[in-house]
Amino acid sequence: MTRLSRKWFTPSALAAALLAAAQGAQAAPEYSVQATGPLCAAAQNPANYNTKYLSFFTTLVQGQGDWLFRTQYDLRTDFGTSQFGWSQLKRLRDALKAKGVELMVVYQPTRGLIDREKLTPEEKAHFNYELAKKNYLAAVDQFRKAGIWVTDLSPLFDEKGVDTDYYFKADHHWTPAGADRTAKLVAETLKQIPAFGDIPKKEYESKVVGLLPKAGTLHKTAAQFCGNGYATQYVDRYETEAAGDGGSGDSLFGDESNPQVVLVGTSNSGPAYNFAGFLQQHSGAEVLNMAVSGGGFESALMQYMSSKEFHENTPKVLIWEFATHYDMAQASFYRQAVPMVNNGCEGRTKVLKNKIKLKPGANEVLVNSNGLPLRGRDYQVDLRLSDPSIHELKTTVWYLNGRRENFKLEQSDRIDTGGRYAFELRNEADWADLNMLALEVHSPEPMPQELSVDVSVCARPGKGGGNLTANAE
Repeated sequence: MTRLSRKWFTPSALAAALLAAAQGAQAAPEYSVQATGPLCAAAQNPANYNTKYLSFFTTLVQGQGDWLFRTQYDLRTDFGTSQFGWSQLKRLRDALKAKGVELMVVYQPTRGLIDREKLTPEEKAHFNYELAKKNYLAAVDQFRKAGIWVTDLSPLFDEKGVDTDYYFKADHHWTPAGADRTAKLVAETLKQIPAFGDIPKKEYESKVVGLLPKAGTLHKTAAQFCGNGYATQYVDRYETEAAGDGGSGDSLFGDESNPQVVLVGTSNSGPAYNFAGFLQQHSGAEVLNMAVSGGGFESALMQYMSSKEFHENTPKVLIWEFATHYDMAQASFYRQAVPMVNNGCEGRTKVLKNKIKLKPGANEVLVNSNGLPLRGRDYQVDLRLSDPSIHELKTTVWYLNGRRENFKLEQSDRIDTGGRYAFELRNEADWADLNMLALEVHSPEPMPQELSVDVSVCARPGKGGGNLTANAE
């Protein structure tokens, strides 16, 4: 923890002010920092991290100076996913590949792997860096075995020296410098993808446009527990534009073009850190940035794959950036994501369909009255709500043998779903051969007025059902 006193015009502050003035940006204030000891006891007690937000910081430990780390996320040694998770990632990759899209993952390393030199000697002794590195590399190898393009970012591990700047001192985001160094390595992998060779190229350049202040999320959490404040950290902020554009910036989003490289990711791919811009600079390809801040592992991907942009201007390469702590074995995610690769039931034979105005409570929206053989392994459901603001919807699927499954459709409120959801019928061994009888949709709370749903059932790509007669209701 630190005690702060503000000091605006030391020689270094004056130099920063002159530089920033030349760039049209406000200078960063200078602070003198007096250490006051390690974290307070409240911040070191795991039981106090008792909300969803606080659990993200379990448990803070003091590093050198103002550096803080989280034991659960920053100092983890396990990476990758389960056998089921790897099989589902491959299934998603295979669906995209069949559509002509190469999937590439940016598997962001932890702050412990990058900045273990900023740990105290005691915490450094507790952190098994070699095991963490071994397991990270094993996860990279598993991505490759699944047919997914991925960059080995281990050359960036174990930064040494005073000016380590891949991560902020006490924030879970990388700095623009970290994003730049990552993008440089990712671009080398990108150039190995055969389809990338056919993508138009041009020169891009990144420029410092001012200063980026960061009051770190770990610092904020420590202050919440302990009451002391921390100095705001300042780093250079960048923007990227096509060389010769005269500063127009139009090339960033390609208003009159169809970028064939698309980035979906977390807040690390947001504009503050310029990761998409650095990818353009180092690869020469235009990148459409569809990242979502605060949406977690899957939100940006789901929003993009449910959009007209994806289905009408399908990219050649889809880059998916996320951190290592996300659960890659979420069965409900893959049941929704894989159908969206081919736009649900759009353009497919609908063996059941209906449009109905919902009433409060449970609504029977589909009935397999003709006893069609709608086996779980072969069919999927496509729902379109008239109100796109709904981000959670509960459904019940009934089967002919009397079994039922309650399946909740849920997406982050950070994304625009367009009211569109799709999901596969259940496919585990004891469900795959069950025949669907009916589908219920439970009204959301609060219930919007005049809410209706357009719902259909169709065969999954490559599955049977083409000879079944559609039942228009």
